[in-house]
Amino acid sequence: MLHRFAFGSLSVLLLVGAMGCGAYRRKPIVDRQILKDLQTIRLEGLGIVNDTRDESAPKIDASKGLSVDEAVAVGLYLNPDLRAFRKERGVAEGELVSARLLPNPEIQASALWNLFGAGGGIGSGSLSALVAPFRPGERGARVARAQARIAETTSQISAQEWKLAADVRKAYLSAWALEEQVKIDDAAVRLQERILKFFREKRELGDANRLELNLVNIEYAQALRQREVTASERDRAHQSLLELLGLPPLYELGLKEPSDPIAYQAFHLDPPALESLMIERRPQLAASKQEYEQAEQDLHLAYIQRIPWFRLGPSYERESGGGEGTVNRLGAGLGLDLPLFNRNQGAIASLEANRDKLREGFTAKVHTARAELNESYRNLRAQERLINLYQDTIKPALDENVELTESGFQLREFDLVQLITTQDKVLKARRDFVSSELEYWMAATDLELAIGARLSEAEKVPTHP
Repeated sequence: MLHRFAFGSLSVLLLVGAMGCGAYRRKPIVDRQILKDLQTIRLEGLGIVNDTRDESAPKIDASKGLSVDEAVAVGLYLNPDLRAFRKERGVAEGELVSARLLPNPEIQASALWNLFGAGGGIGSGSLSALVAPFRPGERGARVARAQARIAETTSQISAQEWKLAADVRKAYLSAWALEEQVKIDDAAVRLQERILKFFREKRELGDANRLELNLVNIEYAQALRQREVTASERDRAHQSLLELLGLPPLYELGLKEPSDPIAYQAFHLDPPALESLMIERRPQLAASKQEYEQAEQDLHLAYIQRIPWFRLGPSYERESGGGEGTVNRLGAGLGLDLPLFNRNQGAIASLEANRDKLREGFTAKVHTARAELNESYRNLRAQERLINLYQDTIKPALDENVELTESGFQLREFDLVQLITTQDKVLKARRDFVSSELEYWMAATDLELAIGARLSEAEKVPTHP
């Protein structure tokens, strides 16, 4: 009869194992299908899969191009790196589910036979299922640790989203600024064409020598070359923007804004108030705080695990053979965990050191964040001064230069060397101004990234006395 007991125990184990494996579904990667899916992404019908619309997809009309805010919305929805990183929250939520569940029982089975002496063949077997309930406070600490892990992951996702939004804004503004640079280069080429025509006519009349005409041709070729270089940089900026948005590399994307997005706009900010807002809003700091909370709960659990504890469950025993026949017994099994020798001291010492390290690490991250914030603020103000210098001093001189150049065409009088030198400086000044406008908004975006909030919101924070 004992072999029946052993067979039944084995059947129970196999049944439990089969239940654990029955829900698995293989999901292989089909690389060519993934490539095809990426190639077919379009802003038209964004978020529609199998005639069903994803409600989380941004609702935009991209027929006339994207504004900077629409581009950010598209990037937050489509960017593959961000979509992959968001799956981390599912991993953390699975840890919370595990933390709330009771531990699995431990099944113990034994079978014994009397091989020697009287009563040969007499045997006995036992089967018990022991489970260790949570120690006092253990379940709460495990749940708190898992919840801190979810909060950390959520903050990390927010940090990635915030960084992507900043990168998209930078890429968008860079592409826009390069479009403006191409317009400046187009104007320079048209001016050089006009100058070239002017000196060709003078050459035909005998009023210009060949050296002057050759110099004008060189300047014209340089203007053409500069326009090609700028156009290539613009195309590269468009490619970078498409990559951030998650769109195909050859996608035709237009940029639209009701007004110039790199035009100067003053911000009234108070650095101490910005630091206070940074402590509240910067997602990297929130993630670091939740990482520290997990270390706290790990240490709490290590102390809880010093408590002597038990495992309890039903126990069944079957004995067969002999004159008494088969005897069945049902009772309770008990096991004790006695942490008498090490008292979990090694784990506690290690976890306390890790907690202290994370605490100091948080202080270091605040210090670094303050440095980043103040550097971005300094850079913002520096670019602001350059823009004001251009508007107050350089722009009036450039406007006057346009009038003088036009007068030269009308009077048909030019000092060629002076003209070329002046036009080179004018072109450089205009390009530098566009670069200053772009750098101003780059600094503003870096400042928003350092704070964790838009500057329009930061302006509303009360200033510190």
